[in-house]
Amino acid sequence: MSAAWLCRGECVQVGAPQFGRLEVSAFSGIGERLPNLDIDLIEVGSHKSLKSRLNGAVATKIPYGTYLVRVSAPGFRTSEREIHLDQPELLVRMPLSVSGECIGFAQIHGTIRHAPPDRELWVKIVPLQGVGGAESRVGRNGSFLVGGLDWGQYLLLVVDGQTIIHTASVEPTESAALDIDLARN
Repeated sequence: MSAAWLCRGECVQVGAPQFGRLEVSAFSGIGERLPNLDIDLIEVGSHKSLKSRLNGAVATKIPYGTYLVRVSAPGFRTSEREIHLDQPELLVRMPLSVSGECIGFAQIHGTIRHAPPDRELWVKIVPLQGVGGAESRVGRNGSFLVGGLDWGQYLLLVVDGQTIIHTASVEPTESAALDIDLARN
């Protein structure tokens, strides 16, 4: 019986329960802090809402565990993110994208010149606020396209295996392609 329990990978808390403080903030795609947030904190597993425990954007004495944070603000799409509260204080920044039928997802695309021959290069996009991001393999002709992004600022990494060979701060645009020349690094 105990071997079967260990194989399931279950985590059992031993000792007195621990509690933490959670503070949530939200930002627009251009980095402005958003007021008037509607925040819900939902316990993963039980799906119990702890919204009543929030005082503005702060919740105190929240038991350590896994939660879904759901944030909305007038004029912006609702965003949600799973968090693990496992420390005395956790600050969570959530980027919110503008709501609207005509506003789609953004993309970052371009060409990498002077790439090392016979290498497998990847472009990784990491948001400067919040979590997530995406990656795309660089084509044989040096082109790349990373789509499905929210509008905002990103860190672009060109990766060769496990080595970062180029970085840049970028924002998605409607049409302009990036031109990355690795000979200038």
